[in-house]
Amino acid sequence: MQSHALRFIQPRAAQQAGIFGWNYNRANFKFDQGLRWQRYTVGRHMACSQVGMFRQDVSDLAGVSMSKLKVYGPIYGIVITVCVTVFVEGRSGLKFPGPPVFISSIYLQCLAIGMSF
Repeated sequence: MQSHALRFIQPRAAQQAGIFGWNYNRANFKFDQGLRWQRYTVGRHMACSQVGMFRQDVSDLAGVSMSKLKVYGPIYGIVITVCVTVFVEGRSGLKFPGPPVFISSIYLQCLAIGMSF
């Protein structure tokens, strides 16, 4: 009689354990789905923020060059004006006699090399 009772109790216990296991796993799955979506959206927001920071870094780096060129541009304009004047006239001052030709040619070559860089 005792073995007959055990046979009846064991399937019922297995059924209850199976239902409990199913419900437990289902609850964990639903909970994990919420966390998974949250991790996904947080990751997307961080990626978008990272792109924005990269663009800001690029504009900052370009801003350094632009601010330097705002200073160097007018100075280079003045220097190029003097260099063109020297190239056209052959020397910088016309009040006194010119230097020997070989010195003038060395000077003009140095001036041309400096102007090309």
